[in-house]
Amino acid sequence: MKATKHVAFLAMLTTSVTNQHQDIHFDDVKLNVGNAYNPNHGNFIAPYNGTYAFFVTACSRAGHYVVLDFHVNNQVYDRIIVGEAPSFDACNSKTNIVSLRENDDVFLKHEIEGDVLKVGSHYERLFQRWPAFEKSNK
Repeated sequence: MKATKHVAFLAMLTTSVTNQHQDIHFDDVKLNVGNAYNPNHGNFIAPYNGTYAFFVTACSRAGHYVVLDFHVNNQVYDRIIVGEAPSFDACNSKTNIVSLRENDDVFLKHEIEGDVLKVGSHYERLFQRWPAFEKSNK
């Protein structure tokens, strides 16, 4: 029988972000199996080679928008764009499935587009990783 490594995390943002050029630190960690997510730096370090699935949910205030860049090793891999609904807050979710090598660094950053990543009583912005395909140990 093969043993399987498991890595999963669920983290939420507790403070709205209004600054550009800022890494997003999802500071309220609800789950961190394998301890690969670091809330102090807001990044996930791949513990082994494999295919990983990341899920992001973000919101912006009415009349505002935000663009978050999904980075792998300081390179933009994808973006999530949220907002600009004139009279109501807007949310969006995105999934990225990525092949990573051991020690690859994954994080979200609010670069130069948009202005508010909203957190409120009804919104808890999420950054999470669940198994896509698990690597077996021999």
